Amino acid sequence: MRYSLANNELKALIRLLDDPDTGVYENVSSKLISFGKNVIPHLESEWEIINHNTIQGRIEEIIHQIEFDSCKQALSVWKEEGCSNLLEGAIIASAFQYPDQPIDLMNSKLELLRKDVWLELNDNLTSLEKVRVINHILYDVHHFGPYLKYHSSDQSWFVTNVFEHLKGSPTAMGILYKVLADKLDLPIVGINLPDHFILGYQDVFNHTDNELLFYINPFSKGAVFGKGELDRYIEKMDIEVNIEDLKPISNKEIIKRLLTDLKSLYRKLGKYRKLDEVDQLLSVL
Repeated sequence: MRYSLANNELKALIRLLDDPDTGVYENVSSKLISFGKNVIPHLESEWEIINHNTIQGRIEEIIHQIEFDSCKQALSVWKEEGCSNLLEGAIIASAFQYPDQPIDLMNSKLELLRKDVWLELNDNLTSLEKVRVINHILYDVHHFGPYLKYHSSDQSWFVTNVFEHLKGSPTAMGILYKVLADKLDLPIVGINLPDHFILGYQDVFNHTDNELLFYINPFSKGAVFGKGELDRYIEKMDIEVNIEDLKPISNKEIIKRLLTDLKSLYRKLGKYRKLDEVDQLLSVL
């Protein structure tokens, strides 16, 4: 529903937010939420001039719900349109926590990364050499790297923070790496390895059979390893792996992996409201 309230009507509704009658508050809240994102600037303006903790707190709740509903809707549209843009999916998945992301700035930084790598690539390079070029630009030139405390904070899981702070969790770094590879038309795919999201370089001459030339660990500065090394790692870490876990996954499955990892983190940290919101986002996919 499009925002159509007169300013005095909006003020009257906001004044009712401290009504002790729960039914009144719920009705007012639902009405304000129904107007969608267009009402947010007006709510923020009222928040600044109202000296009333209860009303301010409830305005914050209403704004958050509007933004979260918008996030779910955007994720649904992304899914319906085919999930072709992984960065867009990651930005939407971050929006429930960071609704005002500098999307233009992120796209500009990504384009700079793409250009820097592209200038170093040529058709004579092998697949391994192309990955080494990406690694040099991403980790040595632009100083991206792992955030080692990703188990204790959700910040490193969101792509907006990866661009800002140059650090990320295994899944977030994997998403950044694959987004860059997609921009360069390189056949790098996501691999849903339990406990640690990785990538694989697909054999373009045998891609219908999901054959991979080698694996890439973006969390370890793009370290490259073969099937034998992966098997030894799985055995050493005692990871239960199904054959499906080692096959390429779609962009939708990558975002589901990101949200599933966040869900596990929120459960560990006891942040059950955020856990519930992530569950709702997962249900959209």
